[in-house]
Amino acid sequence: MLQGFEDAFTDAQARTISLALELLENNKKEADMIYIYIYQDTSQKMFNAIFVKGKRVIPAGNFADDEASDEFLSIGIKDIDKLVELCDMYQCKGPNEYKLEFDVATHKFDASYRYDNYTKSGISPVSEFMSWYEEIKEKYGK
Repeated sequence: MLQGFEDAFTDAQARTISLALELLENNKKEADMIYIYIYQDTSQKMFNAIFVKGKRVIPAGNFADDEASDEFLSIGIKDIDKLVELCDMYQCKGPNEYKLEFDVATHKFDASYRYDNYTKSGISPVSEFMSWYEEIKEKYGK
């Protein structure tokens, strides 16, 4: 890996987590876990998040009022461009899919990535996000 890329890549993902924490703070909400989903390829981008508080699993669109949720999702989409630019700058292949997990209490961060462009086989990022959402709901007993 090129010198500096890993730190810059981690910082870019941390900014995405900070965006979610800002949504919490600005809306006087709390969460135990934050899950962030990012998908990007040359023709489409998707950004969304899931907040968990106790056994409640809430997608970003239902977490705050419409204006705050829309702003959060809009900024998240713009952050995807920054991730792509970073990978391009270091001439590294960036992931098509990111699944970020953040424990609010411990600040433990985990991420998984996919590098295949699954939309070419007819799978949509929305269906992948909804599948992950269902997995998270099952994990917390809903």
